[in-house]
Amino acid sequence: MPERFRIGTYNVQNLFDRFDDPYSVGDDRYGLFRTVPKSRSKLYDMGVRIRENGVGSRPIDIVGLQEIESFGALLDFVQASVGPDYGAKTGVVSQPSNDPRGIDLGLICTRHFRIGRITSHRFHKFRRSDGALYQFGRDCLQVEILDEDREELVLTAFICHFKSKYTGIDPFSDPAGYEAEQALNTIKRSAEVNEVIDIVSRAVDVTRDRFVIVGDFNDTPDSTPLQPLLGENNVLGVVDALTVIDQPDEAPASPVRRPRDTHMWKRPQADGSRVEEWAQIDYILCSQALWALSTGHADVINSPKDQGSDHYLAYAEFFDPATATG
Repeated sequence: MPERFRIGTYNVQNLFDRFDDPYSVGDDRYGLFRTVPKSRSKLYDMGVRIRENGVGSRPIDIVGLQEIESFGALLDFVQASVGPDYGAKTGVVSQPSNDPRGIDLGLICTRHFRIGRITSHRFHKFRRSDGALYQFGRDCLQVEILDEDREELVLTAFICHFKSKYTGIDPFSDPAGYEAEQALNTIKRSAEVNEVIDIVSRAVDVTRDRFVIVGDFNDTPDSTPLQPLLGENNVLGVVDALTVIDQPDEAPASPVRRPRDTHMWKRPQADGSRVEEWAQIDYILCSQALWALSTGHADVINSPKDQGSDHYLAYAEFFDPATATG
């Protein structure tokens, strides 16, 4: 295990392969869920950011991923675009999710680590605040990360992709319908947050164990649904690793890129134009035991804008537990 290692999160936006899956409408080129595979140049752009942080630096050792079509699509991406440091038989995992488009969660790690037990929570049923029975729109994928010799549990990773704010309703022609749909999305996202807290609380000792919750939370740090995870006195005691990055302001969104911003989209306006809006909606939440190993270094590779995904790779760096404890 290296003296320092890095943990990252990356929504790779519709990482679909070139082959049609007859059991999925998500990879069809036509229809409601149509998706066109990325060009090889886009795949390379994403791969080089994982492999070299996009600037010729060292690899991200452990990366939680969102929006993967399948294990096969992920394996092809890793072998063709990311590189041989990520062992196909030891460091690549993806599991099917509940998403109707077929976008799944996954994780990859370098050969310094090994993947241990994997637990999917996609079939969990839980109550929303409106009383409805619900389950994850995707999943909460739980993955044990072991050392290279498979002798020690380094940490447990929980990869998440919460309900988005997307709605097909036009906010200008039907503002009431749009607001109602957004309110429902908020209820769903809040329920997923609370279920993740319950899962983590049952899976690990939150006061002693090393764990990390990573992923696309589809909401900003100030949002009400995320406060149980991001609030100063959150029950899991987790710390957002990206807060070590200096930020010029704490506004939920910005018309210009800021260091912590992990996502940019073009918000539609009433006149038909669009304006750029940057925000942090991707997170690396560390347990107290993991945070004690932080080197104080984190980064978001959010430049240039177009790098194969509308999200940007974020990572944080940690000391080897054995080295840190002597």
